[in-house]
Amino acid sequence: MNPIRDIGEINPGAVLYHSAFGFARVRDVESDGVQLEWESKGDNLPVRVGHDVVLRVYARCSDEGFFHRATHEPEELQQLLQENPGQGLALLLSDLHGPQREQDLKEWIVGRELMTAPAFAHWWQALQSGLSEDLRFHTDSDGIALRTDDVGEGPRARLENPMLAPGRRLDLALAHRSELDDEAFFLEQVVLAWRTGGTQVKDLAMAALRNTSADDVLRGLLAAGKDSIDGIIHGIRRAGWSAEDVSADVHEALVDLAMADVPESGPLDDEGRLLAALARWPSPGILEILAEHAGLTDGRRLLRSTFAALPPKRAEELSLDLLEICLDSPDPKTAQWLGGEALAIALVEPTKMADRIEGEHPAAAHWFRNGFQEVEAKDPMAEYDERVEDTPHTAEIDLSDVVAQPLPLANLPARAGSSLLGLGLGIARALAVHHKEGRVVNPTAVTVKVLPNETMEVEPSERDDDSCPRPPAEEPSPASDVYAASVLLLEALLGRRWPRTLPASRAIPYLRTAVPLLPPSALAPLDAGLHPDPAKRPRDGLEWLARWQTAAVTEESRTYAARNPSVRLRIGYDSHVGRMKVLLTQTNQDALFLATKGPLSLLVVCDGISTANAGSGDVAASIACHVIANLWEQALPRLTNAGPRDLSDFLDRALRMANTAVCEAALRFAGGNLDGRVPMGTTCTVAVVHGNWVSLAWLGDSRSYLVGPYGASLLTADENQAGERLRAWHLNYIDSWDPAGFALVGYLGHFNDMMRPEALSAHHTSFTLLAGESLAICSDGVTDYVGDTHPEVASILAAVGSVDDPDEAARQLVGLANRGGGGDNATCLIARLWE
Repeated sequence: MNPIRDIGEINPGAVLYHSAFGFARVRDVESDGVQLEWESKGDNLPVRVGHDVVLRVYARCSDEGFFHRATHEPEELQQLLQENPGQGLALLLSDLHGPQREQDLKEWIVGRELMTAPAFAHWWQALQSGLSEDLRFHTDSDGIALRTDDVGEGPRARLENPMLAPGRRLDLALAHRSELDDEAFFLEQVVLAWRTGGTQVKDLAMAALRNTSADDVLRGLLAAGKDSIDGIIHGIRRAGWSAEDVSADVHEALVDLAMADVPESGPLDDEGRLLAALARWPSPGILEILAEHAGLTDGRRLLRSTFAALPPKRAEELSLDLLEICLDSPDPKTAQWLGGEALAIALVEPTKMADRIEGEHPAAAHWFRNGFQEVEAKDPMAEYDERVEDTPHTAEIDLSDVVAQPLPLANLPARAGSSLLGLGLGIARALAVHHKEGRVVNPTAVTVKVLPNETMEVEPSERDDDSCPRPPAEEPSPASDVYAASVLLLEALLGRRWPRTLPASRAIPYLRTAVPLLPPSALAPLDAGLHPDPAKRPRDGLEWLARWQTAAVTEESRTYAARNPSVRLRIGYDSHVGRMKVLLTQTNQDALFLATKGPLSLLVVCDGISTANAGSGDVAASIACHVIANLWEQALPRLTNAGPRDLSDFLDRALRMANTAVCEAALRFAGGNLDGRVPMGTTCTVAVVHGNWVSLAWLGDSRSYLVGPYGASLLTADENQAGERLRAWHLNYIDSWDPAGFALVGYLGHFNDMMRPEALSAHHTSFTLLAGESLAICSDGVTDYVGDTHPEVASILAAVGSVDDPDEAARQLVGLANRGGGGDNATCLIARLWE
C-alpha cells in the first residue's frame, strides 16, 4: 500500500485502503471526487470522497499486490497461498509496512476470508519449517518481514541467517566445512549451535569440536555473555576438559560472567548454576572468590543461588569449605552467616553438625561447638493500635536479606516496589509511637533501622542538618517527620539519596517505570506524606499509619478477591478544549472512546501531539481511537471468554495497529516524504475491563489513577525524558537527576531510523477492581491544571473521584482543570463497578 500523490494514479477498479474503514474498490473517478464500493458493510462508510480527502487519508494498493488480488481474484490468491505458501506470504508482506506477527498475518488473511482460522493455523505451522532457510524473509522478536538487503547465496549465506535452527546450523556447517574454507567461521557456527541447541545438539557440537582446545571453545561461548551460560555448564560437565588445561584469563572471564549482574536486584539462578559448575570443576581460586563475596549482601544472594544449584551434600561441603576459609576473617559475621547456611542445608543442630564433620573439618567442628551464635527466635510484633498502651516501637515487614544486627535504612539495598507497603507500615508504626507520646524524631537514613526480626525502629535525633530530609522551610514537627519519612521511603526504593533542594513528589509521576511491582494502591499514602502543605499532609504518624493500613488491607483483599466476569461498569466522561485554548481559537486534540458489551468494557483516552506538521494531533488521536474501536468490535466474540493474557495481547495488537495507521496517515500528509517534517502522533492510555479484572496499557503521559478509601494512587508512569533520566539515575547510569524535559519518548505514530512505522513497546499493568474503587483516565490537561504538585492532584482526584455519579465526577475534574488555568485540552474517563 502506497500513498497517493496524484488523482491520475487512480482508475476504476483500483483498490484503496482506509486505516479505520478498510478496503474499497473504485467505481468511478469524477472531476471532483471518487465513487467507492466498500467491502465491509456499514451506514457510516462514505460512498463518495473528495479528491483532497483521497490524497490525504487513503492509500492505493499495488495492482499486482496481495490486497488488489484479494479483491479482484480471491480464488486465484487462495490457490497461491495453498500451493506456494512462501510466495503468498512474500506477496502479503510486500504490501505491508514493517515486521508482522503471526496474529497480524492471521487478521489480514482470515479477515479477507481467504482461509478459515483453523486452516490458517495449519498453514502457518507448515510454513515454519521452511522460513528459517528462506532467504527472502527476516524473522526476529518483532515478527517477520521481507529482507531488504542482499543476502547472497550458498552455504555461508544460509549459515548467516540468524533464525536458522541450531541442529540445521550444525548439519550445514559440518556438511560444507571444506567449502567454507574459513575455520574461524566454522568454529563460530558450531559454537553458536552448541550455545543455542538442546542437549543432543550440544553433544554433537561437542563431538565436532573434540580436537579444538577448551580455551577456544570457551572463548567462543563467552562472547555471547549470559546467553552462553547453559553451553558453558554443558561443556564443563561433559566435555572432559581439565581445569588445569584452561588458561587463567579464561577462568577469570568465567568468574566475571557469573559476577556481572550481582548488583542487580533480579534472580541469579543462571549465575548460581555457573558458579556451582566452576566449584565442582574446580576452577582455580574459586573458593577464595566465593568466600570474599560471602561478606556482601549481594554476594550472599549469589551464594544462595549457588548452593541451590548443587545436590544437598555437595552444597553442604561447599558451605563448610567456605566457612573454614572465613574462620580467620576479621569480620565474624561472615562466618556466622555461612554457618547458618550450612546448618540450613544439613537440617541439623550445631552440636550434631560438629560431630558429623569432626574428621574432615576439625576447625569448623570446633567452631560450631564454641563459636557459632544461634539467633534467638522472637515472637511476631503486634499491629499498632492506639488503644493499647504497650504498643511496640516496631512493626513487621517483609525483608529477606536483613543482617543479624540493626541495619540503618541508608545501608539497605534498593527495594523492589512490592516492599513499599511493608516499609511504609513499618516506619509509620514507629513514628506513630513517638508521636503518640509527643516526641518529634527528625528521622534520617541512619536513625531509621531495620532490625534482625524484620521490624523497624526510629531513634529520635536532634540534628538540624540535611541528613533529615524534612522541608527546608518547616520547623521540626510530627507533620515534618511524616514528610521526611516519606522521602526516606522514596530513597529506599530508588537506592539513591534524594536531592534536598528538590521536592520529592517530583518523582511520583515516573516511579512505576523506575521501580516495578508497586501494588496498585501503594503510591497513595506515599503521595500524601509528600504533600507540600503541612496542613494537608497527615498531621502525624498516627494519621499516616491509618492510610498505610487502609492500603495494606485493600491489597490483601485484592489478593484474595475472586475474579467475577459478570459484574459491569458505570462509566462517566467529559472533555473540553480548555479555557485558554478557546480564547486562542484552538482545537481539541484529545479524543476518547468507550464501549461496553455486557461485562466487557473498553476505555480509551488519546492526547494528540501538537507540534506535528505532517498531519495534526487531533487527526492522530482520532485515528488511534477509530482503529482501536474497530479492532474491539472484531475481537468482541473472542474477548468474551478471554483470560488476562488474552486481554494484554489484544491491547498490544490494538496499539501496534493504531501506530501503523497513524504513521501511514502521516506519510500521506507528507506526500510520502517525511524529510524535514514532524510526523503526527498521540499518547494513548487504554483499558479493557472484563468483569472486575482491569488490563491497562499506556504510551505517553496520559495518566490513570485508582481511587479508593486510601486516596488516589497513580497506576501509570509518564513516558518522557525526565522519566527516562530518573530510571537511569536509579540504575546508577548517571550521577544526578534533572526533572526537566517533558518531550515524550512513548507515543503512537513512531517511525524507526529507516522511516518505517515501528510500534514502541507499551507499559502494562493489571489488577482486580474492588467495590468502592474508581478507575480514572485523564489527559495531561487535567493533571497539569487541577493542582500544582502531584500530591495536590492526587488529593483532588481522591475527593472528586469518589463522587457517586461518574459523569458528575468527570465534569467536576474538567471544570477544576479549567478553573486552574485551562491551558490544555482536558479529558477524563471515570469508571467504577455497579454495586
